[in-house]
Amino acid sequence: MEKTEIVRQPKQKRSITTKEKILDAAYQLFCEKGYYKTTTNEIAKVAGVSIGSLYSYFVDKDTIFLEILDRYHEEFEAIQEKLAQDMDYTNLNLHKWLGKFIDGMIRVHELTKDLNQEITILAYSKPEVKAISEKHRKQSQQVTYEYLSRSKEYLRVTDIEAAALVSFNLITTVVDQIAFQKNEIEKERLIEASLDALERYLLK
Repeated sequence: MEKTEIVRQPKQKRSITTKEKILDAAYQLFCEKGYYKTTTNEIAKVAGVSIGSLYSYFVDKDTIFLEILDRYHEEFEAIQEKLAQDMDYTNLNLHKWLGKFIDGMIRVHELTKDLNQEITILAYSKPEVKAISEKHRKQSQQVTYEYLSRSKEYLRVTDIEAAALVSFNLITTVVDQIAFQKNEIEKERLIEASLDALERYLLK
């Protein structure tokens, strides 16, 4: 994935629509067949555009995937922005805030389950994918850290940075378990158990 630039940025409505068709078709094929088994010819065919038209917007398949990945992470950024707006440092309700965090992450993961699997696979072999994924992870960790650091008077932990990382890792594990695994225990019970564990760990 060395070529990461987009050939042109569409401005007219028709061009924007064409680009969106390409991205939608690529997303569908990446989820159905996987990244490596999908070709640009297939993407163009499903999108209903010529291969020349596809290449007028994207250098190659890599740049298509990276743009889809950027949009995927925009979903998480929207959740993080909402969480930041909901932060109430004068009346800590850790249970409610973390519950929103977990629910939001589960929702996005479930909507993009197949793509997430491709991202996980590609992160091992493509530095750009790994870098974007790591950037997103750090942003999510930072949201947790900011909430805890500004609410430290309510907390029994003193190392806020370490506590934020531990808390985020627990949340990520629970989210992955719910979104990607077959569970004998209901989702609500898993969420409540994780929230209970976090509250016992964090609060005075």
